[in-house]
Amino acid sequence: MFSSSAVACTALAALTLAYIVRLIAASRSSTIAKLPIAPVEEADFFLGHEYRVAKGEVDVEYSRWTDLLGPVYRIKAALFQKDIVIISDNLAVQHIFQNAYTYLKSAAFQPIVVKVVGRGVVWAEDEEHKWQRRLLAPAFTPSAVKAMADDVLHCAEKTARRLADDLESRGSGIVNLTTYIPPCTLEVIGRVGFGYDFGYNTPEAKAILEAWQQDVALFATFPAFLAPILIGVFPWISKLPIKELHEDSTAKKTIHRVGRQLMKQAINPEGKDIFSILVRESWQEKEGGKERTKLDDHTLLDNILSFFMAGFETSSGVIVFTLLDLAQNLELNPTPRGACACRFHDGESRDSSLLDAVAREGLRLHPTARDTHRIAAKDDVIPLQNPITLKNGKTITSLPVKAGDGFTIPFTVMNTNSKIWGRDGDKFIPERWLSEGGVPSGKDLPHGPFSNVSTFADGPRMCLGWRLAVMEVKFIIAVMIKSFEFKDSGAKIEKIISPSLQPFVNGEAAMLPIHITPVHSHSK
Repeated sequence: MFSSSAVACTALAALTLAYIVRLIAASRSSTIAKLPIAPVEEADFFLGHEYRVAKGEVDVEYSRWTDLLGPVYRIKAALFQKDIVIISDNLAVQHIFQNAYTYLKSAAFQPIVVKVVGRGVVWAEDEEHKWQRRLLAPAFTPSAVKAMADDVLHCAEKTARRLADDLESRGSGIVNLTTYIPPCTLEVIGRVGFGYDFGYNTPEAKAILEAWQQDVALFATFPAFLAPILIGVFPWISKLPIKELHEDSTAKKTIHRVGRQLMKQAINPEGKDIFSILVRESWQEKEGGKERTKLDDHTLLDNILSFFMAGFETSSGVIVFTLLDLAQNLELNPTPRGACACRFHDGESRDSSLLDAVAREGLRLHPTARDTHRIAAKDDVIPLQNPITLKNGKTITSLPVKAGDGFTIPFTVMNTNSKIWGRDGDKFIPERWLSEGGVPSGKDLPHGPFSNVSTFADGPRMCLGWRLAVMEVKFIIAVMIKSFEFKDSGAKIEKIISPSLQPFVNGEAAMLPIHITPVHSHSK
């Protein structure tokens, strides 16, 4: 007599074997199965090439394989899933981004998205996404973002005063830059998002920053890598009563609590913050005898949360690594403070050309996400800018796609490809944006809303808040360079995605030690 556990194990093994056999049979007939593949000997038997990518520095493996195989190739996925196509061909990526409702975000990441930023525009797909994005657009027009400039500048100058005071009490020395920049961007997004003070020493800010530190450390662990993969293979896992899967993040709890409090108050009809704009836009009223559609309170707050996390966590990563670049490349900028001087007047910045170049170079080299994943919802054909030679010797100029095929688009590879940018494409050289011919032709570069870099993606899912992100990067860097001299500390700083771009030192998260000296005193 067989035990029930033995029968269950046998059934599970049979189902798993059938699943693998079906995948192999399906893949043999596909064009994707004939694409060049990353060296098989570098793939783990169970975890494929995916873990090698995840545990290393940003895009080191992607860049190496792209140099070896070209802009379209495949890697072995973890847990015997279908091979993943890594694609940095500009025409192909543009097709995927523009057809955002054919190429969907992976369902495996949706439970994590809901936990961290809720069911806002980042989570939404298809008609729901179109509807939410249309209602959110008024908060990010050029005039709306211009009105946020004073708040961004206020927070940058406040952070500079705080840093100067700390240095005055102990003298110049090595400082962990993540102690100052993430709280600054947190306060920025609090003011422009809510008109609310999330100053670094408020209880809400301390709770969010402490939880953020914990999340950065957690997302660098092996379980955090494996969780979305397991959910992708076994979707029912996301429905299990596991606290870690369903409990809201600290930031989500805080934003919803603050938002509910503000909703009880009269909305400022002249408010320039995102919350006030969205409430005014989505307020229910009669127009031509018909009720306007609106965001319900929960969805509105989830969208505020999405922009909160994007404006806080992601912008800080670009800023700290760009300041590190300046510290490590002073020979390129003998007088960075003077050359990058930025005047502010009537809520606008009058950037110098070099400040603009520094911001472009920082956003090019330091995208806050390593990549983005898409799954084909239906059969399609992807055009290619560069022909591909398959394993059987056949050359193709377009890639046939089957529903369920997965694609990964590596942002840094697209922004630094040596075959387009040259041998120094991965180097920090702001002057390339100032010299004629210093930047490749636009036809050879990615499509996007800013400076032909892929950092903000493209198409219907393009980053809504890209203008605000560029403003944050420029204003905060300008104020920091004007106020302090930055020098390399000599520490080996690694660029790790956890869950967004983060600095690590000796395995410790959120560490960017840099030598800082004030260049003049700050008014109190």
